[in-house]
Amino acid sequence: MGGRAVSGLAAATLLLLSACAQDASVTDSDVWHMRQNETSVSICYSAAVSTREQVEALAASQCPAETPAIRLIDEDTFFNNCPLSKRNRVTFLCVAQ
Repeated sequence: MGGRAVSGLAAATLLLLSACAQDASVTDSDVWHMRQNETSVSICYSAAVSTREQVEALAASQCPAETPAIRLIDEDTFFNNCPLSKRNRVTFLCVAQ
């Protein structure tokens, strides 16, 4: 019975970790049309796990203090560095308020 308890604990731990792995996360921006002094922030997310508000809050938290607001500039699902569990990537431009 001890083996079943350990395997159940392992399964529960993996389930918890996989849920965390789907949380929105910062990734690289390959936006080529930006000016040199502009900052962009790209976020990988799963629409099943993250809300638009959560994604936007994460993006805004990555912007410099002088440009704390965000403006959507790009969205893509293919050919990005996002993991399969959160294949959507959205890119924001950091702007002054």
